Order: sequence, then C-alpha cells, then structure tokens
Amino acid sequence: MTSSLNQQAAQWAANLSLDSVPAEVVESTKLRILDLIGVMLAAKPLPLVTAARRAALALEGGGGAHILGEAEDVAPMAAAFVNGVMTAVLEFDDTHIESFIHPTAPCVAVAFPEAQRRRLSGRQLIEAVLVGSELTCRLGRITPVRLHNLGFHPTAVFGVFGGAYTLAKLRGLDAQTTADAIGAAGSLSAGINASFEDGSSTKMMHVGFAATGALRAVALAQAGISGPDPVFDGRFGWFRSHIQGRDDLRFDALCDGLGTSWEVLNIASKVHPCAFTMMPHIEAAIALRDTHNLRPEDIAQVICQIGQRSFATMCEPAADKRRPATTWHGRISLQHTVAEALVLGRMDKDAYAKSSLRDPVINALADKVTYEDDPTTNPTRSGGCVTVLTQDGRRLTHRITDMRGTRHNPLSHTDIITKFQANTRDTLTATQAETAITQLLQLDRLDDIAPVLEGVRVRG
Repeated sequence: MTSSLNQQAAQWAANLSLDSVPAEVVESTKLRILDLIGVMLAAKPLPLVTAARRAALALEGGGGAHILGEAEDVAPMAAAFVNGVMTAVLEFDDTHIESFIHPTAPCVAVAFPEAQRRRLSGRQLIEAVLVGSELTCRLGRITPVRLHNLGFHPTAVFGVFGGAYTLAKLRGLDAQTTADAIGAAGSLSAGINASFEDGSSTKMMHVGFAATGALRAVALAQAGISGPDPVFDGRFGWFRSHIQGRDDLRFDALCDGLGTSWEVLNIASKVHPCAFTMMPHIEAAIALRDTHNLRPEDIAQVICQIGQRSFATMCEPAADKRRPATTWHGRISLQHTVAEALVLGRMDKDAYAKSSLRDPVINALADKVTYEDDPTTNPTRSGGCVTVLTQDGRRLTHRITDMRGTRHNPLSHTDIITKFQANTRDTLTATQAETAITQLLQLDRLDDIAPVLEGVRVRG
C-alpha cells in the first residue's frame, strides 16, 4: 500500500543523512545559518525584541535553554520564541521566491537552543535545518494561490511545520512520531496579515509563534499522542480547509524528487531589510541615483514596475504606503522604500529609522512614486524596473532581471560574510565576529555546536 503524503515526507526527514546531500546544498545551508545568526544579532538590541523577551519570560518559567546571544538560562519555549522574533523584526531573513516563505527562520529558532543544550554536532544542525527548510519550501509550492492575498502569512502558517521537522530531526525521532508531530502542527498553524494594514507588531511575532508551536507539536508526539495522517491532503487537511474551492492543488510538490531536486537552492538571501519583492526596485533606484547623480529636487516622477500580485501588499492603499505608520510598515511600502533609497543611497540594517519615516524630503519624493504591472514578472525569479522622469525632461530607466541573492544571481561567500559583519558590528567584537565566521564556515566538521553559539553572546 502506498504511504500517505505525511508519511512519505516524515520518512524522508527521519532518514536524511548529509552523506547523501550534494556539497552545493550543504554549503548553501551553512551560509543560511551564518546569515540568520547575523540577522538575529542585529535585531537583538531593538526595543521590540526586549518586549518580546519580557513577555516570553513572564509566561515560561524554568531553564534548560538559551536565547541566541545570551548567557541566561531560560525555558526552551521562551528561547525559541525570542529567537523567532529576532529573525523577523528587521525583515532581513531569507526568502523562498516562489512561495514568499521565510523558510530558514523557524528552523533556526528551534534548532539553536536544542543543539546548544544537547551539545549536538554541526552536521546534525545542518541536517535538521535542511530538512525543515526543504519541506517548508515544498509545502509552499503545493498551492498556486498567493497566500498573502487570502489574508494568510505564509511564513507563519508553514513555519510551524518546518520547525517541527527540524526539531524531530534533531531529536532523532522515527518517521511515525515525526508524522504525528506534523499532524499536530496542522492544528497549530496560524498567522493572518492584518498587521500589513496598520504596521502593528504582531506580524513580527509570527516566527516566534511558529517556533513555539513546533516545540508543542513534537512534545505531544513524543508523549504518544497521535496526529492526523491526512494533515496536508485530506478532505479536512490544511490545504482544503485554508484554500477552499480549488481543485488545482499540487500535492506532488511535497515529495516528488525529494533528495534529488533541492528546493532550498531557490531560497534567496537578502541584501536589504525589507520584503524581497521590493529589493530589485531598491537596486534599480540606487543605480539610477549613482549613475546620474540624481538629487531629490531633480525628480518629477518615479514609475515602478512590479508584479500585480504585489499591489495589495506592497503598494496599496497608496496613502498609507506613502506615510508608513511604523518602521515595519515601511518595510512593506514600495513608495517609501524607493523614495528612501533615492534620497539616502543605501538600505542597510539602519534603514527605515523613525527619522526616515518622517523626513520631509523622503515623504515628498514618496508622493511622486507610482506603480504599474510588470509584464515580465516570473513567480520563480525576482526582478523589477524603475523609471525616473526628471524635471528637465529626461526619462531614465534601470531594470533588474535577477535580484542579487537569488539562484540566478547568487551572493558569494564574501557577500554573506560582509553582511554578517555589518549586522553584528554593534553587538559583537571584531574578534567574536571573525571567530564565528570561521567556525560556521566549517560547521559540518564541528563535533559540538555549543561553543559557537556561546561565542556570539552579545557584548555588554
């Protein structure tokens, strides 16, 4: 008898060994782990992370785990939650282009405290993060519908599955226990896009919610509590309950080619802290600014070509996007983002500061940013075009076909290292950063991951 979709995925996850994984896939996973640690440490000092930590510790007593960058002994649930928040606050973590899921974040949020407290090897960490992120990406490919437009946040709703696969792999669970955990995770899958409307902070908690849900689901399975086997493809499974009235769900995307075709290679690292959809427009705007020495007063209008599927989340309502209510609101505003890029000429971890959101020069330029459908949009690639009409009548255009960080235009080792150094300059000493880089680049040869994670404790 053919095993169920859930069982097939669980069997693959339980049996995966790095011995059978191509070197390219291992290397990309190591670089994603390095990248996410830098992103998390960049977010560590932010007030929202401090508030999330306070809330987590108020709810979760006990010890046994560590939040990344800290020495204090805290409960595993608290560590996973705060780790998840740190991955998301700056909108600087990686993205699976086709599904818009941030697949690595929930995996590392649960993996770091588990690997540290059990002193697991680098190989075990890589295997677990690889399993969780690969299956998360594949879950996202099942639906041809863009979940954002249905009101769901895909990282939130699929992240709990990725976190559960990751944790089950780290704990060496068999296929049946893993499948039970995934069944339970289906009832813990949640996350709506309401924060996209007003810029409120709940969206930035979603990876933390997914991480704690993953811990709960695995604990239930380890206690012998069964989970529904048809969690994905059943009559009342996740997809048919959340995406109703569709008969074009691609369930074969989950397991077909597992171990031979690697979806994680389509995960893109970010070079700017915002929604990935807008990053080509940042690159194009900065290129025009630098090439033509553009000043804000030179610009009469800015026309951005962006896929129509992103209008509702990145461009509308236009009035709100021109004046983002919060820093995070700015990170999903095409109008503000392009204006800030044109005025400042950079979009790094310090972008979207409150001073930028209220800058009269940036605001005036945001009022001149318009958008139209990009006829070249490809759901598996990332591109965009910006045209600047100048006050003296020139029409200047720059197109990005494949954004840096994507599979067709990947970041180099040096690029990832440079990003890590920039992201940790305020939290680690130069020696700490260099040591961490050296260790993480040889992660698959480390017998114990704990010293690496202990070595990135934030100074001060």
